Amino acid sequence: MINGFVITRKCESLMQKVLLVDDNPNVLYSFKRTLHSVSNQWIILTAESAADALEIISHESVDIIISDLRMPIMDGVTLLGIVANQSPSTLRIAITGDADPVLCQQATLVAHQFIAKPIEPQELTRIINQAVGVSSLVMKADVKKAILKIANLPSQPSLYNQLLAELNKPDVDLDYLASVISQDISMTAKILQLVNSAYFGLAREVKEVSQAVFYLGVETIRDLSLSVHLFSQFDQALIARSGLGNLWDHSLRVASCSRAIAASSISDKKIISGAFTAGLLHDIGKLILGTTAPDFYSSKKYLQVEDKFQNLMQEKLEFGSTHADIGAYLLGSWGLPQEIINAVLTHHSFESQKRVEFTTSMAVWFANAYVCDFSNETNTNGFQPSDDMLKNQALAPRLVSWNKACDQILTK
Repeated sequence: MINGFVITRKCESLMQKVLLVDDNPNVLYSFKRTLHSVSNQWIILTAESAADALEIISHESVDIIISDLRMPIMDGVTLLGIVANQSPSTLRIAITGDADPVLCQQATLVAHQFIAKPIEPQELTRIINQAVGVSSLVMKADVKKAILKIANLPSQPSLYNQLLAELNKPDVDLDYLASVISQDISMTAKILQLVNSAYFGLAREVKEVSQAVFYLGVETIRDLSLSVHLFSQFDQALIARSGLGNLWDHSLRVASCSRAIAASSISDKKIISGAFTAGLLHDIGKLILGTTAPDFYSSKKYLQVEDKFQNLMQEKLEFGSTHADIGAYLLGSWGLPQEIINAVLTHHSFESQKRVEFTTSMAVWFANAYVCDFSNETNTNGFQPSDDMLKNQALAPRLVSWNKACDQILTK
């Protein structure tokens, strides 16, 4: 049976459509009650079978599908796989009360996020709200489709090989495993996607790779890496073709500086470690574009000059979004912590950093600006704060300590 309800008709064409799929009508009814208080923001559709869900998708543009994995005739993994092909711009979320490891491993290839039954109403609402919130960052349909097709992003070959070598050992060193993963943009994003899914039911967000490795465990990481290829490696020819050969080194520098800035500004160890992760991931949008449009950054379309504004405008003209927008969209679709998403989104935006309280976004924004100036061989004066920065009451008092923190990292 196919059901649907709309609480309000206001701006219906602009409202996000959420499709809930479960063979248990009681579960669907529970979901509808859960979402009732906020359903004026979305159009909620329901289906009691995979076939009914596919029928809806054949004539409706669905933004988010949340499907149970255990269903008769056609299971949720198969359904989400078909949706990935037929409606690639639909965000796919798997929900299950079954801890079957094989089913969950298969689902990692077709689902952007996982939910465990039972789920608290506010958590379900939060997950949908976050997904809806980032959807406006990417407006071009073909770009959105290309991003949501991504099951994983390629890793730096040397780090990928180190990971596999360690996982193939009889006694895996968890600390070493975490150190390898935390140096790579793609592996870090993927491991945080998994551990922050509602499936694991953790009481708090995980922003640090070492914690993620601890929670997931060696067996889970090994199984996912070797059986369903959770990670993959960047082909060396593609690295050269994309013009992103220095991306990993730049990202690690920004990550280290972000952590140092946070440590000089705040004592909260979770925020400090989260700043490193956010710094590492800040340019993940470039990795996405380098994978899906490999000739862009090495072509004349992309201005090889030190004018960041012109470069961002060129991305906007080509893709309708900047690499910051695209990176934040993917991480939001994968369910990463909002603090990291915000830092990725605003790492080129001075206007977003004018807050009195310290934020991770501030650290990543300043670290990126500092590293870019430090790496510019034609700039012999190092990082020079703009007049706007010096006039800003929230930032100006912090600039000296932030400069010192970054300088200590980059001149080691």
